[in-house]
Amino acid sequence: MINLQEITKDNLNEILHLKVKDAQQDQVAPNSVSIAQAHYTHKAWFRGIYFNDVPVGFVMLSIDEKKKEYWVWRYMIDQNHQGKGYGKTALLQVIDFMKTLPDIKEILLSYVPKENGADAFYTKVGFVDTGKKHGKKEIIMKYDV
Repeated sequence: MINLQEITKDNLNEILHLKVKDAQQDQVAPNSVSIAQAHYTHKAWFRGIYFNDVPVGFVMLSIDEKKKEYWVWRYMIDQNHQGKGYGKTALLQVIDFMKTLPDIKEILLSYVPKENGADAFYTKVGFVDTGKKHGKKEIIMKYDV
């Protein structure tokens, strides 16, 4: 059973040890960087992704209720747990959570375009390309709520 758990001093180390495949390292920041960034912005919401009691991934959202901007800021599934359906199930849970946020109309995310990159995964979940970029190289996708 996939579930999202708050990250505390008791489970922090196991989340910090999760890693993507070597070929994916340029596509998502390490969890340590994400958690540090989260502690310095009021917009961050982050959780460990668990299969039963086993940590398998990490998600961080940017929730700006004032601007009505809702982003999946970071999303990763550990290299040893990819391809098992955990990522899709967890992302659908994240979307369900985000649908409860005030005045949400769309969920945004960005990805680094790369052969066998994350775009196919996000498309399967229901995200579509917006034709816009975040920064110089990241492509923005959206999920209509």
